[in-house]
Amino acid sequence: MNNSVLARTSGVVFAVIAFGHLVRAAFRWEVLFAGWSVPIWVSVLIAILFGYLAYESFKRRPAHYVCTGGCGGVSSKPGACQAEGCAKKGVPLVECRI
Repeated sequence: MNNSVLARTSGVVFAVIAFGHLVRAAFRWEVLFAGWSVPIWVSVLIAILFGYLAYESFKRRPAHYVCTGGCGGVSSKPGACQAEGCAKKGVPLVECRI
């Protein structure tokens, strides 16, 4: 599994957990854990923590490099465009994190 898929998958899992705790806090659902009533502030804290982890997971996707000359060249490593007939052949590729 490459880093991009792992980052995206963990981001989705963290986001689902954060959303579940936000829903629990919004509707004030009671949760009992081993006979202990879990306070709402615990869910708010967990939602903030897992929301941050989801944000970081989506933000930290690995960069790739693209040619802006119209040839559509993409590389996982920095370098220059090598496409024959491209207007920007030999020009450094631009970093992209989308």
